[in-house]
Formats: sequence, C-alpha cells, structure tokens
Amino acid sequence: MTLKQQFSALTSLLVITLWLGNLLVTAMNGRDYFQQQLNGRAYDAATSLALSMSQVDIQDDVQLSRLIDVLFDRGFFEAIEFTRIDGEPLHRRAREALAQQPAPQWFIDWVELDLVPAQADVSRGWQRLGSVMVTAHSDFAYRDLWAMVKAELVWFAWVLLISLMALYVLLGWLFRPLQRVEQQALAICDKEWREQEDIPRARELRRMVLAMNKMVRKVRSIFEEQAALAEQLREESFHDEVTGLLNRHGFDQRLSHILESEEEHSGVLMLIQLKNFAAFNQQQGRQQGDDRLRGVSRNLQEWGALYPNLLCGRRSGADFALYLPSSDHAQADELVQQLFAELASGSLSQRHNAQHEALTFHIGAVYLQAQKQTLQEALMKADAVLRQAQRQPQARALLYGKDETGQQEWTASQWHQLLQQVLQQQSIELMYLPVVANGDHRVIQFEVFSRILWQQQPLSAARFWPMVEQHQLAPEYDLCIVTKVLTDLDSLVRPEQVRFCINISPASIADEAFHRRLEALLRRHAELATSISLEVPEFALSHSEAALSRLALLLKPLGVSLGVDQVGTGSMAFAYLQRLPLDYVRIDGSFNRGLHSAQDHKFFIQSMVQIAHNLDLQVLGEGLEEENDVAVLAATGVDGMSGYYFSKPIAELEHALHWSGE
Repeated sequence: MTLKQQFSALTSLLVITLWLGNLLVTAMNGRDYFQQQLNGRAYDAATSLALSMSQVDIQDDVQLSRLIDVLFDRGFFEAIEFTRIDGEPLHRRAREALAQQPAPQWFIDWVELDLVPAQADVSRGWQRLGSVMVTAHSDFAYRDLWAMVKAELVWFAWVLLISLMALYVLLGWLFRPLQRVEQQALAICDKEWREQEDIPRARELRRMVLAMNKMVRKVRSIFEEQAALAEQLREESFHDEVTGLLNRHGFDQRLSHILESEEEHSGVLMLIQLKNFAAFNQQQGRQQGDDRLRGVSRNLQEWGALYPNLLCGRRSGADFALYLPSSDHAQADELVQQLFAELASGSLSQRHNAQHEALTFHIGAVYLQAQKQTLQEALMKADAVLRQAQRQPQARALLYGKDETGQQEWTASQWHQLLQQVLQQQSIELMYLPVVANGDHRVIQFEVFSRILWQQQPLSAARFWPMVEQHQLAPEYDLCIVTKVLTDLDSLVRPEQVRFCINISPASIADEAFHRRLEALLRRHAELATSISLEVPEFALSHSEAALSRLALLLKPLGVSLGVDQVGTGSMAFAYLQRLPLDYVRIDGSFNRGLHSAQDHKFFIQSMVQIAHNLDLQVLGEGLEEENDVAVLAATGVDGMSGYYFSKPIAELEHALHWSGE
C-alpha cells in the first residue's frame, strides 16, 4: 500500500469514526427526546380525556366512545382504554399510524423507544368512576428519527468524499518531491546524475531533497574522479605526451597482442621516419620540433579516420608506426601507397607546417599474415625495408618482399564477387568462444566469431573483414551473422542466462536502415532476443555514440543487452559508461597479456572494475592464454573471462552449449 493510500485510509477511518460517534450521540439524544415527548403527550392526553369523561354520564357508552374517538383519530396514540370502577373496560383500540414501516427493523430494534402508558383517574367530586390509560404511538418518532439519521449519513458521506478528494490533491502536491527523489534514485541506477531544482518549502521535504541533491553530486564526483584517474593512467602509460598517439609501450602492447595470440591476424605494419629531424630540432628549437611532430600526428590521424581499426603510434623522435588490418599483400601495398600519396602531396606542410619546407620522409612496411608471429620479427622486417627506403634521397615507400604466405591474392573486384557470393549463399560459418564466470567457471556468454568458405578453404575475419568494410558490406554481414545465430538457436535448447555476443561494425551502427532491419528481425524472434548481446569496439564510440543510443532505444525493450568491446583502446573519456545504456564492458586482451608482470595494467583494470561496478556494469576480460594472467585478472574482481586458456572457439553450437571446460 502506498503512503498516499495509507493517508487516505487513515483519513477515511478518522471521518468514519467521527461519524459513528456523532451518529450514536445523535440517535441516542433523539431517542431520549422523542421518548420524553411521547410519554409527556400521552400523560397530557390521559389527563384531558379523564377530565372530559367526568363531565358526562359514566353509563353513557356512546358519549364516552365519542370522546375516545376524538382523541384516537388524531393518530398519535397507539391505545386508549377506559376502565370503570367495577373493572369492565369500555374501549381499547390499537392500529398502525402509518401505511408503511416508518424505519428499517434493525434501526427500530437499535433505538427501541421505551414508552410508558399514561394513566389518569375519572372522578366526579370525591367519587372515583374509573381510570383512563393512554399509550403514545411510536411510528412518527421512528420515522422522524430515521430521517434525521439518514440526513446526517448523507452529509457525512459528502464530507468524506470531498475530504478524500482534497486530501488526494494535497498529498499529490506534497509527495511530488518524493516522486522526484524516487526518479533521482532510479536515474542514479541508470547512470544519470539528476538534481532537483524545485526545492519544496516544507522543512522536512526540503531537507530530504537537499540531502538527495548532495548525494547525487557526491556520487557524480566519485565517478568522475575514478574515471579521471583511469584516463590519466591510460594516457601516461600508453600515449605519447607530445603527439597524443600511442607511445612505444602502448603500440607494442597492442600489436603484440594481435600478432602473438592464437587467433589469426592479417594486416600491414608501417614504419615512418622524417628525414634529418634531429638537425631540424637543433636548428629551430624544441618547440618548433614538437609542432612539426604534432603536425605529422594530425595528418596521420586524419588519414586513419577512414580506417577505424588503425593502430598509430610514435616510437621515438621522428619515428612513427602504423598497423592496419588488410586482406592480402595486394591490399597492404595499396594502403601503403595511399599513405605515401597523402604525405607526398604536400598537404601536410600546407595545413600544419606552412612556414617550413616540404617534409622528406620514408616508409617501410611489411604484410603480416599468420596465426602466431613475434613482434620483434615483424619490427625487424619493417625496419629493414625502412633502411632500404632511406637510401633514396627523395621520399619513398617500400613494402617488404613478396607475399610469403603462399595464398592467392585477389583484385578488389574479385573480393567483391567473393563477398557477394557468400551473402547470396549464406555460406558464412560461426564459431563460439565460451566466457566463464569468475569463480565457478560456469558459462555466462559465448563470443561469436565468423569465417567464410571459399573453395572449401576457411577464411577468418582477420582476412575478409577489411574487404567487407572497404566494399561497404558491413551492415549486410552483421545482419547475416545475427540471422544465423538466431536460426541456430531456434533449433536447440539453450541454457538460461547465457547470451551470445555479436560484435557490430561501426558502419552498421551508423546505418539507420540497419537499425530498422535488425529490429524487425529480432521482433520476429522475440523469444530469442533475450539471448542476444550486441557490442561495439570502444574506439568507434567517438563517431557512433549518438547512433548507438538510438539503436539501444529500439532493442532494449526486446531484451537485447549492449556492451563495449576492446575497452582501453579508445580515446574517449570513460564518461560514456554512464551516458550509454550498457550492460557490460570487455577489457581489451592487450591489457590481460602478461598481466602478472605489469602493475600498470593491473591498476588500470582494477580502476575499470570499480568504475563499472559502481554503475552496475559487468566487467569481462578476454585474450587470456596464461595461467598466471588468469589468477591475477580474477583477483581484480572481473565478472567473467575468456581466451584460449579456457577454450578455443567451438565450431558447433550444440557442442558449445554442452561445453564444461573439462
């Protein structure tokens, strides 16, 4: 029962109690009054009749009857009886005064009137001739008393109704601050820091609202401090102070996670070096040198904005490094030449360095495609090509050797034909990686990976996805993957509270048509929608946060959960955690690799766990391959973990659902 209902019930009880008490007093007083009046009237009538009878012949029955009838016909008396001295009664009459019952029987029984017959002697001189007995009729008294009680009942009913209506309006006005406090509390649970501006005048409510506002500011301050601390740690540990790009440690950490994990990778590593930067720095000064480096970094970021998966960092001095996923050696060479053309066009000096001569630079690149590869080997190859390019006096870009993987290279049109054929034939295959709970290792999620078949050979997403994005087919492929997951789930009995996490491309998030098609698909499989989780990489939020919010509004009512992948790799402030309706975050695997010997990684993850848990978000870790890293990550308080330490991706969904980790 609500507080408003309790107040209404209490008010009703109070009014009814007052009414019952007043009714009892009124009824009892009315009964006593009518009883006194009736008894008095009966006594007066008896006295008057006795006096009249004493004036006539006591043996004249006709005359005596007329005297009795005159009094009795008025209807106010129930019985009139004259008894002579010898004991013979002359008349005794009784009848109903009203045609219908004057009041309900229960009321008559409750206020029963105690009427006493009035008696008077008939005498002439000193001789007693007989006696007259008159009893008053109670019908009129019951009728009037019942009418009075009914009038009071109606009056109190109106008073009660009007009082309750007035009380309801008053309580609604008084409780409005309480409703806003409730909304504040719910908003905090939804990661919103909302303060009340309309402060009530009532002292108790005013103090409560002010205290709630103070708590909101305190909680927001705690969250902002935690987020700022985590962001500061990330910036200081993994980003270059001058350019804002990844520093050597951050770049090597991210790239080694890609190259040295068990998952297949496919991409191009580029090393860029400005010529004679040390001499320029010495001649022009440190400030001019830093400005030139910032100009180069801005130019690289502008070019890399077209490739959301780009890794870009400054290694030292005027040396920069980039890694970009590519499908094959031919696409890698195309990307290298695109970057070279951007730098060689002179746009850099025009936009950021107009007061100096055009820059001279060299690029050395290597295409990397394998299942496991060392970072040192990749850097050595790229550095060898860079040295070869530096032997040329003019700017030049070289790609390491030929494609050493032995795999077929396709042109852009061949790739497009292949990808279209996969969509038409729905020949995409899915694999499922278990995510286990921290502690009991029960499965709480499955990460969904995709691959395609071409001439009976599987191609991992590392190879074909760059071409999917280049040919703007990401929404079609994302929709195909979601459809296939729902189709596979429809035929199997799935465990409760286990979700299937599908990574959605930033291009799909920005596509409003994709939003509508995905919503329609999930509505057709409404009973399975609660088993689906969609996640986006953190680096994409800077451009797609608004679109992701719109997509969440469509899918949240269907039971779809939302998460952010690769947390720690983006450049956005962690305030997005409370702006977006998220359910979980997944720490990037580069922070978990070698965690047992990296205190800065451990502190960063602990900070993220504390921030996320304060917002009721789950924290998951991925990319775990070593037992030492698993133990340290579990101690940070994450909710779940995944990686090749627990299981490799499982090809059959039915086998995945029965996976137990043994």
